[in-house]
Amino acid sequence: MQATTNTAAVIDAANLKFTSHVKSILKDLSKFSDEALDWLMMEHYQFSFRNTTFLSKAAATAQQFRSAAIEAELTRNYNEERGHARMYKRALRKMGTDVEIRRDFSPTAAFFKCIDGLIADCPSRMLGAMYATETAAIFEHEVFWDISREVARRRGRAFEGSELKAFHDLHLNGVEQSHKDELGVFVKEGGVAEDAMARATGGANVDYAKARAGGLDAIAAMAVWWELLLEEMQVKQQPAKTAHG
Repeated sequence: MQATTNTAAVIDAANLKFTSHVKSILKDLSKFSDEALDWLMMEHYQFSFRNTTFLSKAAATAQQFRSAAIEAELTRNYNEERGHARMYKRALRKMGTDVEIRRDFSPTAAFFKCIDGLIADCPSRMLGAMYATETAAIFEHEVFWDISREVARRRGRAFEGSELKAFHDLHLNGVEQSHKDELGVFVKEGGVAEDAMARATGGANVDYAKARAGGLDAIAAMAVWWELLLEEMQVKQQPAKTAHG
């Protein structure tokens, strides 16, 4: 029997490396100013706002597969995520963070453009990229759960019982893991799901090399984005220069 590579595991390993690095930097939130944490939450909201657009586009790209199962899963994810950005925006505002005052940050736009390109045309590359974003989403909600609690403490607001905690709990208590796992069955060569799809549809025609490349390209783009986010946070730590400074 020909040996196969578990594409999902390869993407997971790359994700773990990059997320572990980011978590190590954000482990001690006391080192960061209120302004820096507030700004980072506003940037994370931008991905939440764009996520349904990505899912809708990915589902359209998935129509190129012979199996409708991948499109159906992405559509399910899209339907679950609808309204979440509105909830996040409202929850942030209640905690004292207004995303409407955000100024454009070009690395965020560049990151979105990269993801958009990865999911636009090639269905296998799209599959890997979307699996990668769902994998990283778990890490992001873990990080922003901690940041939200720290911000609430500093602002003298209740975190327990807040809509912001509920938002992150919603995603950590099954939503993101479900999205990752359900897409993951299509990114594992030779698995039960692939065999079932092959019998039912004549094959899903996933190109695993392209799926792997798409996933790793998405992780690389996220790693660059996060490095630039962290660099900008350090800038916001610096005292503002005065006219005499």
